[in-house]
Amino acid sequence: MGSALVVGDPGAGLTTFVGLLYTAELRLGTQVEDRFRFSAERETIRQLEGIYGELVAGRFPERDVNWETHPVSFTLGFRGGRLRRGGRGGGVRDEGFDTVRVQVGGISAQEISELADRDAILEDSTRRLLRSPVVLPLIDASRLEDDPEDATRRIRARYDRLLATTLEVIGRFLAAEPDRRSRTMHPLFVVTKFDRCPPATRSALEVPDGDPATWSADARARLGDRMLARFFPRAASSLAARSTGGKLRVARPKWYFSSLEVTSGPQGPRVVRRSLAPFGGWEPVYPFEEYRALIEELAELAHQLPGLDFGE
Repeated sequence: MGSALVVGDPGAGLTTFVGLLYTAELRLGTQVEDRFRFSAERETIRQLEGIYGELVAGRFPERDVNWETHPVSFTLGFRGGRLRRGGRGGGVRDEGFDTVRVQVGGISAQEISELADRDAILEDSTRRLLRSPVVLPLIDASRLEDDPEDATRRIRARYDRLLATTLEVIGRFLAAEPDRRSRTMHPLFVVTKFDRCPPATRSALEVPDGDPATWSADARARLGDRMLARFFPRAASSLAARSTGGKLRVARPKWYFSSLEVTSGPQGPRVVRRSLAPFGGWEPVYPFEEYRALIEELAELAHQLPGLDFGE
């Protein structure tokens, strides 16, 4: 079983991201149930259903969940590591289910960054979190203000420092793995609140036209490179330095763009919903194909990652 760790600064849209990921999982579980499975403990299901219920009712979750107090962990299973129709690649794969455990919370990005500055006796649960070869850093697009003011510079510098040190600490744990196959970090960046990215920033980043689902892999990668270079230079340097050589290898980052359609209402913004006919029910209007692509990437990695012991 591989492991994926979701990390995000408070207010970065973590709760909404988790709710939308669960929404996509429910839809995929209906549409491709012969190739996809989802499982979690009862307490995790209760939390996810609560967030999902708010979104489907047209409401934002009332407040960000304190994920340090209420961490969730769920397992995604993919038959033969595949989810795409017809699969990809030429090899013959085992028809059993490859799995990856997605972990949210238990330790914040701020706490992870503090581990870089001091020695700490860590609990086993924290060590397991930090041994995750797949890392999903959340980037809040609404905070990417391209403003020369000193206050904005300080906010950007802090945001960059948090992201860089988070990746560095996780990389340190992975580099210490005895199995060489385990010493690769796979960063899957999720840009949250992409619909709220300031127009000036979108222009400066040369965001491609059209829906993100229509962008080529190369266009995504180049946009991600520009975003890191402009707003997260320290994190970009850290990733580049570890991309070749040394004990740890960092795979080229992949990028996914999340948004949520809202409308004005008498009591404030409301989440727009759409019907799931012919499957039944409703879901919020969000970029399902982006979430599907993210889950498909997890499927591919679930098949590639070595069978590590993550304390099950």
